[in-house]
Formats: sequence, C-alpha cells, structure tokens
Amino acid sequence: MSISTRSGRSEPTSANVWLPLFAICRGMQLLNVVAGGTLVQDIPTALATKLVHRRPKPPRVKKTAAHAIDVAPQTRLAALLGGHSSGGGHVTVNSRHHQAVKTVAPGFVVSATAPDGVVEAIERPTASLCVGVQWHPENYWRSGEFASLFEGLVAAATAHRNRRPGHA
Repeated sequence: MSISTRSGRSEPTSANVWLPLFAICRGMQLLNVVAGGTLVQDIPTALATKLVHRRPKPPRVKKTAAHAIDVAPQTRLAALLGGHSSGGGHVTVNSRHHQAVKTVAPGFVVSATAPDGVVEAIERPTASLCVGVQWHPENYWRSGEFASLFEGLVAAATAHRNRRPGHA
C-alpha cells in the first residue's frame, strides 16, 4: 500500500501488515490518517493555544527545546523512554509542526500530549511496536537522549524477523 503525497512521492505504509514501526512528525500524522484518524490542519488557526508547536529551528541547532510533553504511564512510549519517563511524566522535546492528530485512529491510543492538549504521540497497543511521535528525536543523536526509541525499533524488527518461518 502507498499514498501519493503532494510532493509526488509514494510513501509505503506498514499499517496494513503491522510491521514494527516508529513514525516521526509527518510520519505520525500519516500513520494516523492511513489508519482512519483525522488531523487538525493548522494548529495556530484551529486551536486556541499560546503554546508554539512550530518553533523555527535555529541553524544547526535542531534539538532546541520547545515545550514539555506529558507521557501517559504504562504505554509503550513510557517503557521505551525508560529513565526519562518509565512511569509516565514530563519530557522536554523540540517541535516543528503546524498540524496535529485531531481524531485518533481506531485501535490507537494517545501516549503523550502537550500542556495544551495537542497530541504528541500515539501508539497501537496490540502491535509489537507501532509508535508515532510528533517531535524529532533523531535530532538528539549527539546526546543520545532519545536513543531508546530507535533501540526499541531495532529490537522489535529483530524479533519480527526471528519469528519468520525458516529464519534461524
């Protein structure tokens, strides 16, 4: 399955086969829509909030903190964040989006929100790993602050591969 985007590219999805998946920013939005959810098209014009979600990134400083998020306890995201938020709690993230999840797709749950209620992460609890985050954890590669999210994806993909018939 693929979706034609306004950029003219096709973007493959694993929503119909539920391979391990970690979606970032627009990827989370795409995952939600493909799975049957909807989006707020423009946060500044659609929601009464003073929290800035589309913070311009200074040159070469992509991990500049924008706001905190509240991670729901006992979610896959909380488990992946471990020491940051194992039982839920606050995590500070960068932010560069103007769209957000409006209606969460069936079978998904909200696993993090901004202080203004904007959805910052979703997940499918029944999947081996299907987590989407609205911020950019890849920008923290030097500090390793969110490395556990990528490590979780690798572990889930390895486990998925090892469950395939004929794989030793």
